[in-house]
Amino acid sequence: MTTLAERRHLARVASLACFICGATPCEVHHVRSGQGMGQRASHFLSIPLCAEHHRGKTGIHGDRSAWKLRSMGELDALADTLAKVAR
Repeated sequence: MTTLAERRHLARVASLACFICGATPCEVHHVRSGQGMGQRASHFLSIPLCAEHHRGKTGIHGDRSAWKLRSMGELDALADTLAKVAR
């Protein structure tokens, strides 16, 4: 069950611009770095991505070419997201 604090955090993340291209609206991607496939990612470990950079061909669930061009990873995006949410 998702708590009120988690729902608020996810809404705030979804209101941000895409970490890769700056587009809106955004989807929420849960960072799973360091976790096994069977583990649920925390809602607080999430980043904003547009549809293309989330589940599109060049996105995090695709070939990751947009990420490679930016030379940044999910943890970089998470740090940026947490800094923006904390403002």
